[in-house]
Amino acid sequence: MKKILYTLLITLLFIPTIIFAKEKDINIYLFHGQECPHCEEERQFLDKYLEKHENVHLYSYEVWHSEENAKKLVEVKKMLNDKSNAVPFLVIGNNVIVGYIEDLTNETIANTIAYYTANNYVDGIGIYLGVVEDTGEEWNKDIKYDVKEEDLIIPDNIEHIVKDSSLLVSSIVIGFIDGLNPCAMWILLFLISMLFSIRSKKKRWALGISFLLSSAVVYFLFLLSWIDISVYLTKITYIRLGIAAVAVIFGTYSIVKFIGTFNKDTGCEVVNTNNRRRIINAIKKIVKEKSIFVAILGIALLAACVNIIELLCSLGLPVLFTQILVLNEVTTFWKYVYSFVYVFFFLIDDIIIFIIAMKTLEIKTISNKVGKYVHLVGGLLMLAIGVLMLFKPEWLMFNF
Repeated sequence: MKKILYTLLITLLFIPTIIFAKEKDINIYLFHGQECPHCEEERQFLDKYLEKHENVHLYSYEVWHSEENAKKLVEVKKMLNDKSNAVPFLVIGNNVIVGYIEDLTNETIANTIAYYTANNYVDGIGIYLGVVEDTGEEWNKDIKYDVKEEDLIIPDNIEHIVKDSSLLVSSIVIGFIDGLNPCAMWILLFLISMLFSIRSKKKRWALGISFLLSSAVVYFLFLLSWIDISVYLTKITYIRLGIAAVAVIFGTYSIVKFIGTFNKDTGCEVVNTNNRRRIINAIKKIVKEKSIFVAILGIALLAACVNIIELLCSLGLPVLFTQILVLNEVTTFWKYVYSFVYVFFFLIDDIIIFIIAMKTLEIKTISNKVGKYVHLVGGLLMLAIGVLMLFKPEWLMFNF
Protein backbone atom coordinates (compact mmCIF):
# COMPACT_ATOMS: atom_id res chain seq x y z
CA MET A 1 0.00 0.00 0.00
CA LYS A 2 2.87 2.36 0.87
CA LYS A 3 4.53 1.67 -2.52
CA ILE A 4 1.32 2.54 -4.34
CA LEU A 5 0.98 5.80 -2.39
CA TYR A 6 4.62 6.76 -3.09
CA THR A 7 4.10 6.07 -6.80
CA LEU A 8 0.96 8.23 -6.91
CA LEU A 9 2.73 11.04 -5.04
CA ILE A 10 5.71 11.07 -7.43
CA THR A 11 3.39 11.00 -10.45
CA LEU A 12 1.42 13.96 -9.08
CA LEU A 13 4.65 15.90 -8.58
CA PHE A 14 5.69 15.39 -12.24
CA ILE A 15 2.30 16.16 -13.82
CA PRO A 16 2.86 20.00 -13.82
CA THR A 17 6.27 19.46 -15.38
CA ILE A 18 4.79 17.37 -18.17
CA ILE A 19 1.90 19.80 -18.77
CA PHE A 20 4.00 22.96 -18.79
CA ALA A 21 7.10 21.51 -20.43
CA LYS A 22 8.44 23.76 -23.16
CA GLU A 23 8.99 22.32 -26.63
CA LYS A 24 12.61 21.94 -27.67
CA ASP A 25 14.02 24.95 -29.52
CA ILE A 26 14.72 24.34 -33.22
CA ASN A 27 16.84 26.61 -35.42
CA ILE A 28 16.24 26.72 -39.17
CA TYR A 29 18.43 28.53 -41.71
CA LEU A 30 17.09 30.14 -44.89
CA PHE A 31 19.43 31.21 -47.72
CA HIS A 32 17.51 33.36 -50.21
CA GLY A 33 17.76 35.97 -52.97
CA GLN A 34 16.23 39.40 -52.55
CA GLU A 35 14.45 39.46 -55.93
CA CYS A 36 13.52 35.75 -55.87
CA PRO A 37 9.68 35.44 -55.82
CA HIS A 38 9.78 31.83 -54.60
CA CYS A 39 11.97 32.89 -51.69
CA GLU A 40 9.37 35.53 -50.77
CA GLU A 41 6.57 32.94 -50.92
CA GLU A 42 8.48 30.60 -48.62
CA ARG A 43 9.29 33.47 -46.27
CA GLN A 44 5.59 34.38 -46.01
CA PHE A 45 4.73 30.78 -45.09
CA LEU A 46 7.53 30.65 -42.49
CA ASP A 47 6.37 33.93 -40.91
CA LYS A 48 2.88 32.48 -40.39
CA TYR A 49 4.32 29.18 -39.17
CA LEU A 50 6.60 30.89 -36.64
CA GLU A 51 3.67 32.79 -35.14
CA LYS A 52 2.19 29.44 -34.03
CA HIS A 53 5.48 27.73 -33.12
CA GLU A 54 7.51 29.90 -30.78
CA ASN A 55 10.12 27.17 -30.31
CA VAL A 56 11.22 27.48 -33.97
CA HIS A 57 13.77 30.23 -34.71
CA LEU A 58 14.50 31.39 -38.26
CA TYR A 59 17.90 32.77 -39.34
CA SER A 60 17.94 34.34 -42.81
CA TYR A 61 20.91 34.92 -45.12
CA GLU A 62 20.49 36.94 -48.33
CA VAL A 63 22.99 35.53 -50.87
CA TRP A 64 22.42 37.52 -54.10
CA HIS A 65 23.61 40.84 -52.72
CA SER A 66 25.91 39.65 -49.92
CA GLU A 67 29.20 38.06 -50.91
CA GLU A 68 29.78 36.99 -47.30
CA ASN A 69 26.46 35.14 -47.13
CA ALA A 70 27.07 33.58 -50.55
CA LYS A 71 30.35 32.13 -49.24
CA LYS A 72 28.52 30.79 -46.19
CA LEU A 73 26.04 29.05 -48.47
CA VAL A 74 28.86 27.43 -50.44
CA GLU A 75 30.40 26.14 -47.20
CA VAL A 76 27.04 24.85 -45.91
CA LYS A 77 26.54 22.91 -49.16
CA LYS A 78 29.96 21.33 -48.76
CA MET A 79 29.18 20.36 -45.16
CA LEU A 80 25.89 18.70 -46.19
CA ASN A 81 27.23 17.25 -49.47
CA ASP A 82 24.56 19.14 -51.41
CA LYS A 83 25.15 20.10 -55.06
CA SER A 84 21.98 22.08 -55.78
CA ASN A 85 22.31 25.64 -57.05
CA ALA A 86 18.84 27.07 -56.44
CA VAL A 87 17.26 29.29 -53.82
CA PRO A 88 15.37 29.28 -51.52
CA PHE A 89 17.75 26.93 -49.73
CA LEU A 90 16.35 25.96 -46.33
CA VAL A 91 18.35 23.94 -43.78
CA ILE A 92 16.50 22.13 -40.99
CA GLY A 93 18.81 19.96 -38.91
CA ASN A 94 20.66 17.83 -41.46
CA ASN A 95 17.93 18.20 -44.10
CA VAL A 96 17.97 20.57 -47.05
CA ILE A 97 14.79 21.79 -48.77
CA VAL A 98 15.52 23.54 -52.08
CA GLY A 99 12.96 25.52 -54.08
CA TYR A 100 9.35 26.20 -53.22
CA ILE A 101 6.07 24.59 -54.32
CA GLU A 102 3.35 25.93 -52.05
CA ASP A 103 1.51 22.94 -50.55
CA LEU A 104 4.25 20.37 -51.07
CA THR A 105 7.08 22.44 -49.57
CA ASN A 106 4.94 23.69 -46.67
CA GLU A 107 4.12 20.14 -45.59
CA THR A 108 7.72 19.01 -46.02
CA ILE A 109 8.93 21.88 -43.80
CA ALA A 110 6.33 21.12 -41.09
CA ASN A 111 7.09 17.39 -41.08
CA THR A 112 10.85 17.96 -40.98
CA ILE A 113 10.60 20.40 -38.06
CA ALA A 114 8.34 17.94 -36.21
CA TYR A 115 10.95 15.21 -36.66
CA TYR A 116 13.80 17.28 -35.20
CA THR A 117 11.56 18.49 -32.36
CA ALA A 118 10.97 14.89 -31.33
CA ASN A 119 14.55 13.69 -31.81
CA ASN A 120 17.89 14.79 -30.41
CA TYR A 121 20.52 15.97 -32.88
CA VAL A 122 23.64 18.10 -33.11
CA ASP A 123 23.04 21.32 -35.03
CA GLY A 124 26.28 21.29 -37.05
CA ILE A 125 25.17 24.05 -39.39
CA GLY A 126 24.16 26.25 -36.44
CA ILE A 127 27.60 25.73 -34.90
CA TYR A 128 29.30 26.75 -38.18
CA LEU A 129 27.11 29.85 -38.53
CA GLY A 130 27.82 30.86 -34.94
CA VAL A 131 24.21 30.54 -33.85
CA VAL A 132 24.70 27.50 -31.60
CA GLU A 133 27.45 26.92 -29.07
CA ASP A 134 29.77 24.01 -29.85
CA THR A 135 29.51 21.54 -26.95
CA GLY A 136 32.01 19.11 -28.44
CA GLU A 137 29.36 16.50 -29.29
CA GLU A 138 29.95 14.50 -32.46
CA TRP A 139 27.93 15.72 -35.43
CA ASN A 140 26.48 12.89 -37.50
CA LYS A 141 25.12 14.56 -40.63
CA ASP A 142 23.84 11.25 -42.02
CA ILE A 143 21.05 11.10 -39.43
CA LYS A 144 18.17 12.98 -41.02
CA TYR A 145 14.44 13.00 -41.62
CA ASP A 146 13.40 10.64 -44.41
CA VAL A 147 10.85 12.48 -46.54
CA LYS A 148 8.28 9.95 -47.74
CA GLU A 149 6.29 10.89 -50.82
CA GLU A 150 3.23 8.93 -49.68
CA ASP A 151 2.99 11.22 -46.63
CA LEU A 152 2.81 14.33 -48.81
CA ILE A 153 -0.02 15.93 -50.74
CA ILE A 154 1.27 16.51 -54.25
CA PRO A 155 -0.45 19.66 -55.52
CA ASP A 156 -1.97 20.10 -58.95
CA ASN A 157 0.05 23.25 -59.52
CA ILE A 158 -1.01 25.02 -62.71
CA GLU A 159 1.71 27.63 -62.12
CA HIS A 160 4.46 25.10 -62.87
CA ILE A 161 2.68 23.87 -65.99
CA VAL A 162 2.54 27.45 -67.26
CA LYS A 163 6.22 28.01 -66.37
CA ASP A 164 7.38 24.84 -68.15
CA SER A 165 5.36 25.79 -71.25
CA SER A 166 6.76 29.34 -71.18
CA LEU A 167 10.35 28.08 -70.97
CA LEU A 168 9.71 25.70 -73.87
CA VAL A 169 8.30 28.52 -76.02
CA SER A 170 11.26 30.74 -75.03
CA SER A 171 13.68 27.99 -76.13
CA ILE A 172 11.95 27.70 -79.50
CA VAL A 173 11.61 31.42 -80.23
CA ILE A 174 15.07 32.56 -79.08
CA GLY A 175 16.76 29.55 -80.70
CA PHE A 176 15.01 30.17 -84.02
CA ILE A 177 15.83 33.90 -84.05
CA ASP A 178 19.44 33.14 -83.09
CA GLY A 179 19.77 30.69 -86.01
CA LEU A 180 18.74 33.25 -88.62
CA ASN A 181 21.94 35.27 -88.52
CA PRO A 182 23.89 36.14 -91.71
CA CYS A 183 27.19 34.66 -90.51
CA ALA A 184 25.66 31.21 -90.18
CA MET A 185 23.88 31.43 -93.52
CA TRP A 186 26.63 32.44 -95.95
CA ILE A 187 28.99 29.65 -94.81
CA LEU A 188 26.28 27.02 -95.19
CA LEU A 189 25.33 28.31 -98.63
CA PHE A 190 28.91 28.26 -99.89
CA LEU A 191 29.36 24.72 -98.52
CA ILE A 192 26.20 23.57 -100.33
CA SER A 193 27.39 25.16 -103.59
CA MET A 194 30.67 23.25 -103.29
CA LEU A 195 28.85 20.00 -102.48
CA PHE A 196 27.08 20.25 -105.84
CA SER A 197 30.44 19.56 -107.50
CA ILE A 198 30.69 16.14 -105.80
CA ARG A 199 29.39 13.32 -107.96
CA SER A 200 28.74 10.92 -105.10
CA LYS A 201 25.30 11.55 -103.65
CA LYS A 202 26.24 9.71 -100.43
CA LYS A 203 29.32 11.87 -99.93
CA ARG A 204 27.27 15.06 -100.42
CA TRP A 205 24.80 13.98 -97.76
CA ALA A 206 27.55 12.71 -95.43
CA LEU A 207 29.52 15.97 -95.49
CA GLY A 208 26.42 18.15 -95.15
CA ILE A 209 24.99 16.14 -92.25
CA SER A 210 28.41 16.08 -90.56
CA PHE A 211 28.53 19.88 -90.74
CA LEU A 212 25.06 20.25 -89.20
CA LEU A 213 25.63 17.64 -86.47
CA SER A 214 29.00 19.10 -85.52
CA SER A 215 27.45 22.57 -85.34
CA ALA A 216 24.69 21.21 -83.09
CA VAL A 217 27.11 19.48 -80.73
CA VAL A 218 29.39 22.52 -80.39
CA TYR A 219 26.49 24.91 -79.76
CA PHE A 220 24.87 22.48 -77.31
CA LEU A 221 28.10 22.14 -75.31
CA PHE A 222 28.47 25.93 -75.28
CA LEU A 223 24.97 26.35 -73.82
CA LEU A 224 25.57 23.75 -71.11
CA SER A 225 28.92 25.32 -70.18
CA TRP A 226 27.47 28.81 -70.02
CA ILE A 227 24.55 27.63 -67.87
CA ASP A 228 27.03 26.26 -65.32
CA ILE A 229 28.96 29.53 -65.39
CA SER A 230 25.76 31.58 -65.12
CA VAL A 231 24.73 29.71 -61.96
CA TYR A 232 27.60 31.43 -60.16
CA LEU A 233 27.54 34.73 -62.08
CA THR A 234 23.89 35.45 -61.29
CA LYS A 235 24.67 35.20 -57.57
CA ILE A 236 26.95 38.24 -57.93
CA THR A 237 24.60 41.18 -58.28
CA TYR A 238 26.82 43.59 -60.20
CA ILE A 239 27.71 40.91 -62.78
CA ARG A 240 24.05 40.01 -63.27
CA LEU A 241 23.15 43.69 -63.67
CA GLY A 242 26.16 44.16 -65.97
CA ILE A 243 24.93 41.40 -68.30
CA ALA A 244 21.48 43.01 -68.33
CA ALA A 245 22.96 46.45 -69.10
CA VAL A 246 25.03 45.05 -71.98
CA ALA A 247 21.88 43.37 -73.34
CA VAL A 248 20.05 46.72 -73.29
CA ILE A 249 22.94 48.51 -75.01
CA PHE A 250 23.39 45.94 -77.79
CA GLY A 251 19.65 45.53 -78.25
CA THR A 252 19.28 49.28 -78.69
CA TYR A 253 22.29 49.34 -81.05
CA SER A 254 20.73 46.62 -83.23
CA ILE A 255 17.47 48.55 -83.52
CA VAL A 256 19.28 51.83 -84.41
CA LYS A 257 21.47 49.96 -86.89
CA PHE A 258 18.41 48.42 -88.56
CA ILE A 259 16.92 51.89 -89.07
CA GLY A 260 20.22 53.29 -90.38
CA THR A 261 20.89 50.47 -92.89
CA PHE A 262 17.29 49.77 -93.92
CA ASN A 263 17.94 50.44 -97.62
CA LYS A 264 21.44 48.94 -97.66
CA ASP A 265 22.41 45.37 -98.49
CA THR A 266 24.39 44.07 -95.51
CA GLY A 267 25.55 40.59 -94.57
CA CYS A 268 27.85 39.16 -91.95
CA GLU A 269 30.07 41.91 -90.55
CA VAL A 270 31.94 39.74 -88.06
CA VAL A 271 34.03 37.93 -90.70
CA ASN A 272 36.32 40.22 -92.70
CA THR A 273 37.41 39.59 -96.29
CA ASN A 274 40.66 37.78 -95.40
CA ASN A 275 38.98 35.41 -92.93
CA ARG A 276 36.16 34.77 -95.36
CA ARG A 277 38.72 33.82 -98.02
CA ARG A 278 40.40 31.40 -95.57
CA ILE A 279 37.08 29.72 -94.80
CA ILE A 280 36.27 29.40 -98.51
CA ASN A 281 39.67 27.83 -99.23
CA ALA A 282 39.23 25.42 -96.32
CA ILE A 283 35.84 24.29 -97.64
CA LYS A 284 37.29 23.76 -101.12
CA LYS A 285 40.10 21.57 -99.75
CA ILE A 286 37.71 19.51 -97.63
CA VAL A 287 35.32 18.90 -100.54
CA LYS A 288 38.18 17.78 -102.81
CA GLU A 289 39.55 15.37 -100.17
CA LYS A 290 39.35 11.80 -101.52
CA SER A 291 39.11 10.11 -98.12
CA ILE A 292 35.55 10.43 -96.80
CA PHE A 293 36.76 10.04 -93.19
CA VAL A 294 39.33 12.82 -93.51
CA ALA A 295 36.73 15.01 -95.20
CA ILE A 296 34.18 14.41 -92.39
CA LEU A 297 36.83 15.24 -89.78
CA GLY A 298 37.69 18.43 -91.65
CA ILE A 299 34.01 19.40 -91.84
CA ALA A 300 33.62 18.79 -88.08
CA LEU A 301 36.59 21.06 -87.30
CA LEU A 302 35.26 23.69 -89.70
CA ALA A 303 31.84 23.57 -88.00
CA ALA A 304 33.47 24.11 -84.60
CA CYS A 305 35.30 27.22 -85.87
CA VAL A 306 32.20 28.50 -87.65
CA ASN A 307 30.13 28.24 -84.47
CA ILE A 308 32.59 30.45 -82.62
CA ILE A 309 32.02 33.05 -85.35
CA GLU A 310 28.24 32.57 -85.10
CA LEU A 311 28.37 33.22 -81.36
CA LEU A 312 29.92 36.63 -82.03
CA CYS A 313 27.17 37.37 -84.55
CA SER A 314 24.27 36.12 -82.40
CA LEU A 315 23.71 39.32 -80.40
CA GLY A 316 24.38 37.39 -77.18
CA LEU A 317 20.97 35.68 -77.36
CA PRO A 318 22.33 32.28 -76.18
CA VAL A 319 23.84 34.00 -73.11
CA LEU A 320 20.52 35.63 -72.24
CA PHE A 321 18.73 32.31 -72.81
CA THR A 322 20.97 30.61 -70.26
CA GLN A 323 20.29 33.48 -67.83
CA ILE A 324 16.56 32.79 -68.10
CA LEU A 325 17.11 29.09 -67.33
CA VAL A 326 19.26 29.93 -64.31
CA LEU A 327 16.74 32.46 -62.98
CA ASN A 328 14.08 29.75 -63.19
CA GLU A 329 16.32 27.28 -61.33
CA VAL A 330 15.70 24.43 -63.77
CA THR A 331 16.91 20.96 -62.83
CA THR A 332 19.77 19.22 -64.65
CA PHE A 333 17.32 17.15 -66.72
CA TRP A 334 15.37 20.19 -67.93
CA LYS A 335 18.60 22.06 -68.56
CA TYR A 336 19.45 19.41 -71.17
CA VAL A 337 15.91 19.37 -72.59
CA TYR A 338 15.59 23.14 -73.09
CA SER A 339 19.14 23.39 -74.49
CA PHE A 340 18.39 20.60 -76.98
CA VAL A 341 15.18 22.35 -78.09
CA TYR A 342 17.10 25.63 -78.46
CA VAL A 343 19.80 24.04 -80.64
CA PHE A 344 17.27 22.16 -82.77
CA PHE A 345 15.39 25.35 -83.65
CA PHE A 346 18.70 27.20 -83.99
CA LEU A 347 19.53 24.80 -86.83
CA ILE A 348 16.03 24.22 -88.24
CA ASP A 349 16.44 26.76 -91.06
CA ASP A 350 19.85 25.30 -92.00
CA ILE A 351 18.38 21.78 -92.00
CA ILE A 352 15.47 22.80 -94.24
CA ILE A 353 17.70 24.70 -96.69
CA PHE A 354 20.18 21.81 -96.86
CA ILE A 355 17.53 19.13 -97.46
CA ILE A 356 15.83 21.18 -100.19
CA ALA A 357 19.20 21.86 -101.85
CA MET A 358 20.20 18.18 -101.80
CA LYS A 359 16.84 17.11 -103.22
CA THR A 360 16.55 19.75 -105.95
CA LEU A 361 20.23 20.63 -106.48
CA GLU A 362 19.15 24.26 -106.21
CA ILE A 363 19.91 26.74 -103.43
CA LYS A 364 16.88 28.44 -101.94
CA THR A 365 17.66 30.79 -99.08
CA ILE A 366 16.31 33.65 -97.01
CA SER A 367 16.79 37.10 -98.52
CA ASN A 368 18.99 39.68 -96.82
CA LYS A 369 15.92 41.85 -96.26
CA VAL A 370 14.18 39.09 -94.30
CA GLY A 371 17.44 38.50 -92.44
CA LYS A 372 17.47 42.18 -91.47
CA TYR A 373 13.98 41.95 -89.99
CA VAL A 374 15.00 38.83 -88.08
CA HIS A 375 18.02 40.73 -86.76
CA LEU A 376 15.67 43.52 -85.68
CA VAL A 377 13.49 41.01 -83.81
CA GLY A 378 16.64 39.69 -82.15
CA GLY A 379 17.56 43.21 -81.05
CA LEU A 380 14.06 43.80 -79.66
CA LEU A 381 14.23 40.49 -77.79
CA MET A 382 17.60 41.36 -76.33
CA LEU A 383 16.41 44.82 -75.25
CA ALA A 384 13.26 43.38 -73.65
CA ILE A 385 15.13 40.64 -71.75
CA GLY A 386 17.76 43.12 -70.57
CA VAL A 387 15.13 45.56 -69.26
CA LEU A 388 13.28 42.75 -67.46
CA MET A 389 16.53 41.51 -65.88
CA LEU A 390 17.14 45.02 -64.54
CA PHE A 391 13.66 45.95 -63.32
CA LYS A 392 11.36 42.90 -63.33
CA PRO A 393 13.44 39.69 -63.02
CA GLU A 394 10.39 37.88 -61.60
CA TRP A 395 8.71 38.25 -65.01
CA LEU A 396 11.51 36.17 -66.53
CA MET A 397 10.59 33.57 -63.91
CA PHE A 398 7.04 33.80 -65.35
CA ASN A 399 5.72 34.92 -61.97
CA PHE A 400 3.52 37.92 -62.85
